[in-house]
Amino acid sequence: MNVNIRYYVLTIAAIFMALGIGIFIGFMLDGQKVFSEQQETIINQLEQKFKDIQTENSNLKDNVQSLNKQLDYMNQYGKIVFPELVKGRLNGVKVAIIETNNDFIYPGLRNALMKAGATISSVTIFKDDLNNLDQSEKDDLITNLSKYGNVDSNHLIESLSEKLTEVLVTGQDGELITYLKDKGYIDFTGTPGNTDFIVLAGGSNLKNNNLNIVDIPIIKQSKILNVPIVGVEQSDVKYSYMDAYRKQHLSTVDNIDTIIGQTSLIMVMQGKDGNYGIKTGDTSIMPDSFIEYQQNQNQNKTNSNEVK
Repeated sequence: MNVNIRYYVLTIAAIFMALGIGIFIGFMLDGQKVFSEQQETIINQLEQKFKDIQTENSNLKDNVQSLNKQLDYMNQYGKIVFPELVKGRLNGVKVAIIETNNDFIYPGLRNALMKAGATISSVTIFKDDLNNLDQSEKDDLITNLSKYGNVDSNHLIESLSEKLTEVLVTGQDGELITYLKDKGYIDFTGTPGNTDFIVLAGGSNLKNNNLNIVDIPIIKQSKILNVPIVGVEQSDVKYSYMDAYRKQHLSTVDNIDTIIGQTSLIMVMQGKDGNYGIKTGDTSIMPDSFIEYQQNQNQNKTNSNEVK
């Protein structure tokens, strides 16, 4: 019986194909096993990482709660101690507060000054309308300001700021305040005149602000009038005025919304010039002579008692 050579070739080819298929299937089965093991290892690692993160998150929550409790205790302590620390430091000082925009509210500032014995003679708040005057409003403002002297129409709001500062300090031409208040350009409470100190509250939440047309003219005019002035702002303002104030050689407090900042303000008004707070460029968090002042006060009381 003759066997065709093609039969052997096909048989051998079939054998090799079967071997190849078998090897491929075996490799795939083995690879799936390895992949499955690797996948299981990764899942276990992820589960462990997730547990670690949960533990870390729980620890952080505990730390935050502990810190919040400590902060609450410190705030309570400050509220109790602060009035005694500042009592009588500013007795008889008449203060004009000028807020150069209406982005913020400063009840803590006013309360701190009153606790120190100061009198808030006036509070002036500039409103944002001054940045958006139309031509007729500008003409009307020029007419009214012209009653008190020459007006630079190219620097209208600067002229207004300078004249208003003069009115607040001297008490003269008080009808200007009535006009500005009626027009809605400012809010005003109190009585102008007899001002011993100006507290300028700046900082803004808007980049297009009143710094150059309101704050700087007020600072310059107060120096011409020889009235002490200090610049303050809250710790959370988006656009700080502190650097511009410093360039005008002004003492500053940039965390006036805190008891520490309010204490610094009172000390600055007592003559401890400097730049205090939590932002870049500050001299320190607060004047460093506070303890020395308290020691002197206690010694004076002791001496007084001994004399009696």
